[in-house]
Amino acid sequence: MRYLRYLTFPLAACAAGLLIVLGLQGPVAAWIALVLLALEVSLSFDNAVVNARVLDKLSPGQQRFFLTWGLVIPVFGVRFLGPLLMVALAGGVGIGEALEAALHHPDLYRELLEKAEPRILAFGGMFLLLVFLRYFFDEAKTLHWFKPLERRLSQAGRIEALEIALALILLLLLDVVLPGELRGDVMIAGVLGLVLQLLSTSLAEAFGDEEQAGARLAAGGGIASLMYLELLDASFSLDGTIGAFAITSNLGLILTGLGLGALFIRSLTLMLSRERALDQLVYLEHGAHYAIGALGLVMLGSIYLHEHHGDVPEWMTGTIGIVLLLLSFWDSMRHRRRLGSQA
Repeated sequence: MRYLRYLTFPLAACAAGLLIVLGLQGPVAAWIALVLLALEVSLSFDNAVVNARVLDKLSPGQQRFFLTWGLVIPVFGVRFLGPLLMVALAGGVGIGEALEAALHHPDLYRELLEKAEPRILAFGGMFLLLVFLRYFFDEAKTLHWFKPLERRLSQAGRIEALEIALALILLLLLDVVLPGELRGDVMIAGVLGLVLQLLSTSLAEAFGDEEQAGARLAAGGGIASLMYLELLDASFSLDGTIGAFAITSNLGLILTGLGLGALFIRSLTLMLSRERALDQLVYLEHGAHYAIGALGLVMLGSIYLHEHHGDVPEWMTGTIGIVLLLLSFWDSMRHRRRLGSQA
């Protein structure tokens, strides 16, 4: 029952939000908002697991900021302003025109967003792919889930910057098979995603030794970790935003459904952190990073499929993540039982 207190507020907020949509726009709109909420939760559940580990480094005040004001960044920054900026750049229109299309001409905005989609996917896909690679290409990593594979990846981590080279090679291979007019934009967006991931994690690690570095450095470490959390959260949000427009062009419903889902995921992140669940469910973090890697590859692969009029269904992306997390949860529970029987 102690876990319920973390979910009481987001569940109440979700219920209130859906009731408001039901009252203002009717049952069809409320159902669409519920579908969008479920889409966000299914796509971002693995994000909660990874964020919980980073959240451990933050002070209680910074944790509260992440759960409250920090919510503004992924909800309005990534789901609204981010695509708006991408739409403006890709469509060759001003921010004002893109905003006008978003508010009053949703079909036109969706058309412009689809034009910007390859750049958005390249940025988010490379960011998430590097999160996955840097986790497993770590020679100091001793706990392995799929031991034959992960031991080899850990040993390969002795080669400095190998994960960066692999990510760039994959981006180059993708770029080769794309039409000429897309290559430059996709390459720039992908490299930007990779660079931002490197910068954000490097900053967090540089300020990470808070006990020895003093109060000022501790604050810096918390801010760096908070920046990394927001960037990671943003990358997870990109594919959900694009997928949402496949369900509806109503921007208000998209912000409502995905925003409520993000609120739920944030509370789940706090629960995992404060209850030290990751210390007990030892393989859950592995499952989350496999899901991150799968999502990054799906986002990059979707660029190629988009140019050949194909698509990866959002339900499939969410299902891959949930299955990997369930498998890692199951193996973690088995590991706990084995340790208990040996004690």
